[in-house]
Amino acid sequence: MEDDFNGNTYLPFTELIRLEKVDERTFRSRAIPFAPGGQLGQRRTYGGHVFMQAAWAASQTIGDGFLLHHISGNFILPGLVNIPFVYKVHIIRDGRSYATRIVNVTQAQEKGICFTCTCSFKRPETSPLEVQERLDIWKQYSTVLDGKHPADFDEIPGMDVPWYWKRRKETGTNDQFPGLEMRKVEMEKYNSQRHPLDRRQLMFYRTLGDLKSDPNLHLCAHLYASDRNSLFIVANHFEVGDIYTQMGSLVHSVTFHGDAKDALFGPSTHTDSPLDDQNGRWFAKEDWGSRMSGGRTMFHSRLFSANGTHIATVLQDGMIRVTKKPTASDEEVQMLEKRAAEWKPRTKL
Repeated sequence: MEDDFNGNTYLPFTELIRLEKVDERTFRSRAIPFAPGGQLGQRRTYGGHVFMQAAWAASQTIGDGFLLHHISGNFILPGLVNIPFVYKVHIIRDGRSYATRIVNVTQAQEKGICFTCTCSFKRPETSPLEVQERLDIWKQYSTVLDGKHPADFDEIPGMDVPWYWKRRKETGTNDQFPGLEMRKVEMEKYNSQRHPLDRRQLMFYRTLGDLKSDPNLHLCAHLYASDRNSLFIVANHFEVGDIYTQMGSLVHSVTFHGDAKDALFGPSTHTDSPLDDQNGRWFAKEDWGSRMSGGRTMFHSRLFSANGTHIATVLQDGMIRVTKKPTASDEEVQMLEKRAAEWKPRTKL
């Protein structure tokens, strides 16, 4: 099993997220998780796998009518590809409107907790005040989207870094990603004349297979998408995707907004947007980085439905190291200063 990466295969989302119930508040994963790069990667599992399954485990202990609205998770140890995750749910509070759970996750018992998260659930409510920045994706990013449909773009690379792009071009192979169909927009025309802080990456995604009607299941699918290639994107925007020495998620948080019906997957009967599709509606993911310092970086993402509704906000504190030691060498400093000197000026405040 040590060299078995058969989690890198197309698998319906309902099979990917499936948990085995050990007791009333303990669950065990069934599907083998995706490992970016397979045999050529870092031999670590995709963080979105444990993130969404922890939320799903928590939702099994929640009363009817409560929907996930926020989750914040700390990645403590790298996930192993050949050992199931065990999810222990702790009940913190059950209120009339809100409920809170903490989920601690282990694999090898002697190594302790590998991931922990706090999940907040709430009952739906209406409000006369509804304010958001409604984004017309095709108008905002017309330079790269005009005349395009989500399926026109290539699948997201298993590892979104230069060496993997080169290998994919030479061999035509890419890691199969379970659970979701995810497409990456070619952003060169939009990003080439922008400062790294102004660069953006768009992705489109929908589930593999149909989902049951449980809204929390649909929300977990968005959680699974939220972490896809996140730090790779930031590294590429700051032009260190070919030289980083270490990378990993530290804290990943997702907040859902508005009515859960806007976040439901499934066939669309509308044709108002290119994201509407009778074979399964697409959602858009807009990603960028806002900070890089001290071996860490900030990743941002917004998730949008076909009609431009902002359904979720993602924020990640991640580790991207670009030096071999805690103190950079003179050579490393000069190389990075040279790259930064070639960046375009900011295009907006």
